[in-house]
Amino acid sequence: MAENTRSLRRRLDRLFIPLTVGPTVLWIAGVILYPTLQLLWSSLFYTNPITQEKQFVGLDNFASLIFENGTVGALNPDLVQFTKHTLVYVGCSVTISFLLGLGIAMLLNKDLKGRGWIRTAVIVPWILPYVMSGLMWRWMFQTQYGAINGVLVGGGVISEQIPFLSDGTLAMMALIIADVWVFTPFIIIILLAGLQNVPEQLYDAAEVDGASRWSRFWNVTYPFLKPSILVALTIRIIFDIRALDLVWVMTHGGPGKSTEVWASWLYRTAMVFGDTGQGAALGVVMLAVTFAVVAVLYKVFGGTPYET
Repeated sequence: MAENTRSLRRRLDRLFIPLTVGPTVLWIAGVILYPTLQLLWSSLFYTNPITQEKQFVGLDNFASLIFENGTVGALNPDLVQFTKHTLVYVGCSVTISFLLGLGIAMLLNKDLKGRGWIRTAVIVPWILPYVMSGLMWRWMFQTQYGAINGVLVGGGVISEQIPFLSDGTLAMMALIIADVWVFTPFIIIILLAGLQNVPEQLYDAAEVDGASRWSRFWNVTYPFLKPSILVALTIRIIFDIRALDLVWVMTHGGPGKSTEVWASWLYRTAMVFGDTGQGAALGVVMLAVTFAVVAVLYKVFGGTPYET
């Protein structure tokens, strides 16, 4: 009887890991691995937008995506132009929202009167649907009846309306402002949680040693904040690389192609023009770039506090 009990226990011990880890593995395979493999497979085919017939073309989709006329030589001008737009959009939006979020998080980490109400208020832009936020900012930047032009003209700051969404540079600026407004609360929440994990004793010791504010931040706050910075920047950059909601609702990539970014280019290629193979190839490139950026972030901000 005892031998049978031990045998059953050994069998259950062997099944423990498959039973506990198995569902997670299946979830990853179904939600992440399968769509990724499907994306790679679709990038190898040309789909006729009318008949929906598929034709295997190998790496031709990548060649036409990267090179002009699909042959090795000059780079595809659309790829160069839209990559520049994406770098400007992601770089400016992430940098501004991170700096704003860090400053506001450090302010909210102090013992302020009404701090709870302020924390609740800053979350509002984040919880609104992105499409609703895009529509709101599009109306605000509208030339004739927009609230921003109305305030500027009514206040005597300018004499005539500014065509925010009709000028390429101003349209990109408007997109960045809207993106910063939407995503800065997310940065605030993540960094504020990280700031609350910093031991107060370290601040007291640094103050006794006569450390400056910058020294206290760099040597005390920053090491404990690195994991939160890693999470905030990783998710923030991923969201902006695949940003479509705000761009499509506010500008449709226009005027002309002045605000077309990778995500809107992919949507236009695959869904508007029906070239799903070319769109899948661009999706593979975006996925590879995202993995590379995340790897760099883990290299810079990974590790535990004070780890060298």
